[in-house]
Amino acid sequence: MPQSLRSRLLESWARGVLRRPRLTILLCLGVAGVSAALAIARLELHSDRSDLVSGELDWSRRYADYRHDFSRWDDLVLCFEGDPHDFRVDDLARRVAERLESEERVASADAGFFATDAGPRMWKVAGEDEFEQALNWFKHARDVAVQPGPAEALTNFAATLTGFEHQTSVLEGLDTFIRPMLNGLQGQATRFDLVAPIKDTWQSLATGSGSIRTVLVHMDRTTVGGIEAVGEDLALVRRITAEVVQNTAPETVWGATGLPALEADETTQAIEDSTAASIIAFLLVTLMMLLVFKRLTLPLLAAGSLLVGMAWSFGWVVLSVGHLQLLSVVFSAILIGLGIDFVLHLLARLRVIHTEYDSLPDAMARCFRDVGPGLITGATTTALAFAATALTDFKGVAEMGVIAGGGVMLLLIAMLCVFPAALAIGGRWRQRIERVRVWNDDSLLRVVGWPNRRPVLALCITALAMAALLVPMSRVSYDTNILNLQPKGLESVQWQHKLEHDAGANIWSGLVLTTPTDAANMIESLRNVPGVGGVSGMGMLFPPDATQRELRLKHVREQAPTPVELTDPQDRLTTTLELIATGLRTRGGNEPQAAALANDITQSIASWKSVDDSIRTDRMEAMTHAWETGAVQLQTTVERAMAPGMPGPDALPPVLQESWIGADGQWLLRVEPLPDENSILEPTRLATFVESIRTVAPDVLGPPVQILESSRLITAAYQMAALYALIAVTVILLLDFRSIIDAALAITPVFIGFIGVFGVMGLVGMQVNFANLMVLPLIFGIGVDAGVHVVHRWRKQPDGIPAGLIGGTGQAITLTMCTTIIGFGSLLIAEHQGIRSLSIVMVTGLGITWLACMLVLPAALRLRPRFNP
Repeated sequence: MPQSLRSRLLESWARGVLRRPRLTILLCLGVAGVSAALAIARLELHSDRSDLVSGELDWSRRYADYRHDFSRWDDLVLCFEGDPHDFRVDDLARRVAERLESEERVASADAGFFATDAGPRMWKVAGEDEFEQALNWFKHARDVAVQPGPAEALTNFAATLTGFEHQTSVLEGLDTFIRPMLNGLQGQATRFDLVAPIKDTWQSLATGSGSIRTVLVHMDRTTVGGIEAVGEDLALVRRITAEVVQNTAPETVWGATGLPALEADETTQAIEDSTAASIIAFLLVTLMMLLVFKRLTLPLLAAGSLLVGMAWSFGWVVLSVGHLQLLSVVFSAILIGLGIDFVLHLLARLRVIHTEYDSLPDAMARCFRDVGPGLITGATTTALAFAATALTDFKGVAEMGVIAGGGVMLLLIAMLCVFPAALAIGGRWRQRIERVRVWNDDSLLRVVGWPNRRPVLALCITALAMAALLVPMSRVSYDTNILNLQPKGLESVQWQHKLEHDAGANIWSGLVLTTPTDAANMIESLRNVPGVGGVSGMGMLFPPDATQRELRLKHVREQAPTPVELTDPQDRLTTTLELIATGLRTRGGNEPQAAALANDITQSIASWKSVDDSIRTDRMEAMTHAWETGAVQLQTTVERAMAPGMPGPDALPPVLQESWIGADGQWLLRVEPLPDENSILEPTRLATFVESIRTVAPDVLGPPVQILESSRLITAAYQMAALYALIAVTVILLLDFRSIIDAALAITPVFIGFIGVFGVMGLVGMQVNFANLMVLPLIFGIGVDAGVHVVHRWRKQPDGIPAGLIGGTGQAITLTMCTTIIGFGSLLIAEHQGIRSLSIVMVTGLGITWLACMLVLPAALRLRPRFNP
């Protein structure tokens, strides 16, 4: 734009604002009020990481289809830790599930299932220990079922009992088995429910080791959604669980995790961190202005102008994107530091030239003419650096770019409208401006003047330092492990680490969808993939040793059971019961249940002996008839359970069918990584794991794939954004300066900032991650902004020393850099490790960029006339 036209437009802007300052402020406040109302009513917060990625991408679309077909993909996972054989932990998990299911917002809560909920052959796919126990039980039950009567059955049963009848686990089965006999001895109605041990068997949803019992909680989100609903659901589940644990087993170690818990906890923490950081940044920036301006009025006017601009920015968020997510939630803290910069540049220049004018409109018009081009160019380049990310395929990055880019321009407009108008309304503007601390150019020269005196030496030192930093810079890579970004000590993260090292419950498993026809071959192929520790989900129905198990079972079936033959069943029945009672008293110790059962046996035998032979015969016949009925039921059950073949999908209990069989009939295979000290999400493992699975199942999906592809996408997105920004900013600078050399000089601090920050990261071992990668557009925009102001000042006063820093420019860019550093530095309070790393990287990068503007760029400008006399 021609200089004269731009100058006239900027002067008209300043005079127009100051001609009607009250109307200006009224209009700006009106827009701010509407923006705030929009934000309160319509702004949403999204915690789902999948929302950060475009749904048009193939791998993202497949994952979305999976989540549509498998309704329980987002179950909350409650974990209860305890000894695998401690049935109290199983009971606690069941109590928690029952209590949760009474809540309207809970669609279902499952701690396990009864054996009757699964098919009769489901035991064949249990773990090795459970399979062995079940096989022995069915073998024994098969022998019992062929006995002709209760006396023969008890004789067979007692042969395996001696020495163990007092143990609690055996005692309960013993009581169930002989109780009908005791009733029969006393002449009471008798019924042998020999399959009761199977029907009453409870199978917990436990990890492979059995040390963690889980409860899968599926929330009803048909009418509500978003981070608020997920957070409320999580709080409800945790509160109810805490109550049940406290009332049942307060010593139990428990916690909640799962993808929704991880994402909700992370987003909630990020929002809390960002809110606190924004408040701290606002207060610190205001305090800094109080120190610089010496009085309260100017800082308050600047802070009020900033609030108006921030309100506009939130309205822009609603209109442009409609929501905030994990990446964009920190935008307010960033814009606070950037927004106040515009006022600081105005005040720094106004402090220098105000004595030349009698009125504020004339003085402000001169300020707008002097620093306005730099402000507009700097804001435009910063906004373009952000907006360039909108051209990328990574939705989360693109949204952040739209929000921040638009926010920067709105803040510029707000600050250039509200602050001058407020200064005019407040009166006594000259007295207030004169109180602003100003840096004398001579003082500035003493501090940073040596590069101006030895520019060649300064540039050589800079070149050597940058070259030295290239080596550690090459060691910086992308950290794919999102758990490294989480706040330390976060409950959901700690429990996920525990599940990650236990088979069967790792949410970082790869997910493969297959048809029932192709399942067997797919499972076998996946198990042979290097790095795969197992295939669960529907893979449970195809145990690796299925053939060996069937052979063992066939061997048992081929051994015909032998009925026991007794000459006097009545006498053997009572004699065996007396031996059992003696064993209970001898080895039962102080066990109340053992003593009670022994007494019941004695009383029943006494009742039996107190009647004559005919009554005993009638009672024995009744018991034998009842036994025959029960034995037939037991034999049928055992035959069904021991029938050849592994169980099919119909044998799964409902909770597992809902989890592993999709609405479209596809089967879900969970491909678990081998346990390792390093998480599967670590860069050294993640890509190898996913790519290995893809050799067998190219369409593998799930969290590992989402994280890997998102990492690749976000890295490429920021690289492309940096390229787009470089092109756009270069064009703007060329239009502004009409000089390739000046444009290159203005952008020099950016390259120094990039090399410096990544070199320092390499030196200290810090990696790029999901959060701090946004330093690329940020340092780009901020570095260019400062460089533009320095070059503009040098073009106006080419003989000034330090070059480009006189006339308040050095003070302005120092103060603006300080406010920006405060904005990012406030994020150091964050517990979210990703946000904190962003703060560390940005503060480092901004510091290096400032040094480049104060030391390197002036030295280069001193040599500039040699290339363009």
